[in-house]
Amino acid sequence: MDLILVGGVATGIAVFSGLMALLPAAKTEEPGLGERFAAWRAQRIEMARNQLAQARLDVRPEAYLAISIAAPLVLGLLGFVLSVPMALVGVIAGAFVPRFYLRFLVGNEARAADDEAPRVLRSMVNRAAAGGTYPDLFAAAVEVARHRWVRADFEELLGRYYANEPLAEALAAVRPRQAGRNLGLVFDALIVLATTRQPASAAGEVLGALNEAARSNQSIARQAAAESRGLRIQALILAIIIPGLFFYLLLVNRELVAPIVDTALGRYVLLPAAVLLEVAGIVLSWRVTRLET
Repeated sequence: MDLILVGGVATGIAVFSGLMALLPAAKTEEPGLGERFAAWRAQRIEMARNQLAQARLDVRPEAYLAISIAAPLVLGLLGFVLSVPMALVGVIAGAFVPRFYLRFLVGNEARAADDEAPRVLRSMVNRAAAGGTYPDLFAAAVEVARHRWVRADFEELLGRYYANEPLAEALAAVRPRQAGRNLGLVFDALIVLATTRQPASAAGEVLGALNEAARSNQSIARQAAAESRGLRIQALILAIIIPGLFFYLLLVNRELVAPIVDTALGRYVLLPAAVLLEVAGIVLSWRVTRLET
């Protein structure tokens, strides 16, 4: 009797398991190739939009992405005129040239904005101590700002404020354009103050603390830039002299460089290796001497 009961229970479990196995499984919808490409493209466009805004380039993100794709193809075709290895060098260089150029512009903008930060902060703190409101603080920044984009950002804040746009939203709209770390901190602090509805007097205290930090950071950055300027000049001279000497010999006495330009070993091995070493040396020298960042 017990065996019959156990067998019945086992049979019921087996039947239940079989029925559950026959039921259609819940399908997890995985993104297809097109959706993943669209997500990747949207992410790249957003990153390009932020970088172009910080570099102050009036270029559409889609156009920048098109240039980033076309540059390796164009330089690769130009390199293919010499040899296949030079075509590979051209493809590699084309993949990095637009990115490095954009970073160069962003770095220049960041240094210019950081130079303005102590002056702008001091003016805003003084205006807040005199009982000024938030638009008065922005107007004080416009009065003392020398860099055109810093002045334009605060003028835009004034325009948005008088257009009855919420202060926090106006600050958040301008914040992504800030390449400098000091001014970025200023906008972050102002966004928090505006979100929590703090008075301008509280903003003056916060900006006063940021002013001390900005002055200290700027002093360190200038000292580092002065110490690295000589190293940068040396690296630039070497980067110009080496290829310049090669082209000079190519024009004046081709026989001296004939093993490089007229032999298979030179075109396929020596010349591409020299180009790669030249580019690698420039990149490494630039990164080593960027002590201020």
